[in-house]
Amino acid sequence: MSNGYDVVSESKPAGMKNVFVGPQGLRSGWRVLLFLPVFIAASIPVGIAILPAAHSELSPYRAIIGELCAFAIILAGTLIFARVEHRSLADYGIPFRLFLGKQFWTGAVWGFVMVSFLVGLMAASHAYSFGHLALSPAEIVKYGLLWGLAFLLVGFFEEFSFRGYVQYTLTRGIGFWPAAAITCILFALAHTGNPDESPVGIIEIVLIASFLCLALRRTGNLWFAIGWHMAFDWGESFFYSTADSGMRVHGHLLNSSMMGSTWLNGGKVGPEASVFDVIVTVAGILLLAKLYPEPKYPALPAPTPTLEFRPNAPPAAPVTPS
Repeated sequence: MSNGYDVVSESKPAGMKNVFVGPQGLRSGWRVLLFLPVFIAASIPVGIAILPAAHSELSPYRAIIGELCAFAIILAGTLIFARVEHRSLADYGIPFRLFLGKQFWTGAVWGFVMVSFLVGLMAASHAYSFGHLALSPAEIVKYGLLWGLAFLLVGFFEEFSFRGYVQYTLTRGIGFWPAAAITCILFALAHTGNPDESPVGIIEIVLIASFLCLALRRTGNLWFAIGWHMAFDWGESFFYSTADSGMRVHGHLLNSSMMGSTWLNGGKVGPEASVFDVIVTVAGILLLAKLYPEPKYPALPAPTPTLEFRPNAPPAAPVTPS
């Protein structure tokens, strides 16, 4: 007891306990490791869905079922962790009040424009040929919608897996950009199992992941990134009918073909391994940083009013309005 006020001292964890527990409870790295089984479980349906694509074209139905199951698992796991940590999905980047809203469609426009510039540069350098239509009008509508849904689910699963709980939790422990570096590497490593993926393609996936992390940082949530992811993959795989991370899809729009140097067209990997992808992605990063200059993620908590007790200080003089 001192000056009429209780003095409460807060002891810090000592010894080995300090390795696991910090000022905010269990340290971020250990939380991510506890989350790892959720991610592994969610990856299994995707692996089962794309495995046949190693030797044939990926079916939209297999893709939809696999990605839907994967996202359901990652969402359920995140909800469990959110309940334990007293947080909401909005904290992890998906405020559902903005579901498929303006930011999502803005990101979708960015994704389709960027893949169009990429393919356009390939065509201008004679590394890509559009060919002819491969589908009837009815099939264009059918497969266009099916692949739109499939890649929407891809956007949900991949963005929420890497830039959802994991990005948020690591950010609280080590800061946003160190956390982003880790999630970018993990994102690239997750693509190493794709058919015909190459080291060049993996390096450029890290660059794409950096763009998506910047989008999260500057827009405040994942909706822009989800829309971008959906539209870029849809444009690459269905509309321009190229390989996407080494996979081709069944029901693509064009009988397109690749020609010339693999440095220009990406070879079996697809445009993601083209040197033009570096140009387009770097340009996208610079433009995004200019148009969205203020960091909005993670959101700062509202300031909590505090009372400062100073029992030994003389009372403050009254203030006379001037």
